[in-house]
Amino acid sequence: MKNISLYIAKRYIFSKTNTNAVNIIAFIAVCAILVATAALFIILSVFSGLEKMNLKYYSNVNPELKISPAKGKTLDSLTYVVDVLLKQKDIKAFSKVIEEKVYIDYKGKQDIAYLKGIDENFTKVTRLDTVIYGGEFLDFKRNDNFIVSSGIADRLQLYIDVITPADLLMPKAGTGLLKQESDAFTKKEAYSVGVFMLNDQYDKYIFTTLGLAQELLQFDTNECYAIEIKTDGKKSFNAIKNELQNSLGSNYKIETRQDLDSAFLKVMNIENLISYLIFTLVIIIACFNLAGTIVILILDKKKEIQTMTSFGMSRKSIRNIFFNTGFIITFIAMFMGLLIASIIGLLQINFGLIMASATVPFPFIFSVQNFAAVIVTVLGLGSFVSWIVSRQVK
Repeated sequence: MKNISLYIAKRYIFSKTNTNAVNIIAFIAVCAILVATAALFIILSVFSGLEKMNLKYYSNVNPELKISPAKGKTLDSLTYVVDVLLKQKDIKAFSKVIEEKVYIDYKGKQDIAYLKGIDENFTKVTRLDTVIYGGEFLDFKRNDNFIVSSGIADRLQLYIDVITPADLLMPKAGTGLLKQESDAFTKKEAYSVGVFMLNDQYDKYIFTTLGLAQELLQFDTNECYAIEIKTDGKKSFNAIKNELQNSLGSNYKIETRQDLDSAFLKVMNIENLISYLIFTLVIIIACFNLAGTIVILILDKKKEIQTMTSFGMSRKSIRNIFFNTGFIITFIAMFMGLLIASIIGLLQINFGLIMASATVPFPFIFSVQNFAAVIVTVLGLGSFVSWIVSRQVK
């Protein structure tokens, strides 16, 4: 027999003898590791789903590339930048934008929002028009309309109102003695024509025409803060970024979608890591049951150990019996845990058992990385505990 230690370990676990304390404790150890494994895999899969879902939402409004000034707010030599972009074959479309804080007043209710002025090319760069769930998109022929986030709409009770305008106030640049409100703010009236729903980052946003944003800031028609870009997808964002940087020089800052989403990705990765560490701790605690099982098994098989020693079996081989026993228990628990978690995941994907909101179920994504992380973690900890405890055989 090639591996007598493994054979004896299997006999200890799958023996058809009557149930005793060792079998009960082994069953408890399997259940504990099984539940911890399933929980870890579910958490990792849900976080993967949330990350993908949020990135999808971000891609609706975040451009593939963005050009902004390295210093200051306003793009200098806008005509030059536009000429460079028009010569780039890899650029499909681009849009001029302005983003600034604005004070909004509607029927006596006030809020501070982020106003983003966009031109008519913006829907070629992003998919903002696809996240409107009430009303309609902007009319670029008029500089008196905007669309509002669901968060601001709820706070101000400002949904779709083409009769009563909201007051938009933008602080004026410059210094000096202020004698009246008009000295401090530029004020424009505009109507809410639609409501959009995105993620928390855009909870305090309103989108309006570039012309209205320029009027609020008292800009000329050829002034803006940034240019957002859509590529044809044939080259990587970083490759096009490097080409544009070489053409435009150091006076301009060029960011890819990954750069713009970096803060969100860092938060998601930290949350994912914390969840992983918490459930790894749960698995470590569950492994105490495994350690207890092996210790009791060693005590229960004390006479058999003496018999095997007298027949010339080495201490290493005897220790391997109990190490293999712990490893097999861990493997069975891990396999059953992954199987149960996968079934739960399939049910969630197909039937939406648990909802993140009234209409959106928690996303669940199967990935090789998550399977690998769970397998390595559970088998690694189980093997380590089994090796430590099996050393107690003298």
